[in-house]
Amino acid sequence: MSEILVVHDADAAWETPPPEWLAKQKPGDAGLRFKRLMPLAPGRPNVQRTQYHPGHHEAPHSHPEDEVICVLDGEIHFGREVLRAGDTIFVPRDKVYSLHTGDTGAEFLRIGLSDLAAPAQPAA
Repeated sequence: MSEILVVHDADAAWETPPPEWLAKQKPGDAGLRFKRLMPLAPGRPNVQRTQYHPGHHEAPHSHPEDEVICVLDGEIHFGREVLRAGDTIFVPRDKVYSLHTGDTGAEFLRIGLSDLAAPAQPAA
């Protein structure tokens, strides 16, 4: 039986990327910080709140899960598209992509959709 899981943003700590991720960034890149609102677990989406600092460039990469990015504030440049607050984009699993912010940075929710049909694990 599935359970309802409530996550409070205030209960999640801001994190910075690990050194191996930072090593891939260009010198002087403003970087980012994120909160794990709902960590990856069978039967649940992987949800993160992320803040890209002004001038951040995300190098080409992919994820092993489908993902939805919902922009909350600022601008994200995705190819020729400029995504602003309220805009949403779907990226299929294993699709290589890159994005960057402008002078204002950006904040968004990233929702990773792995195997949601798997039995959910009990809430911790």
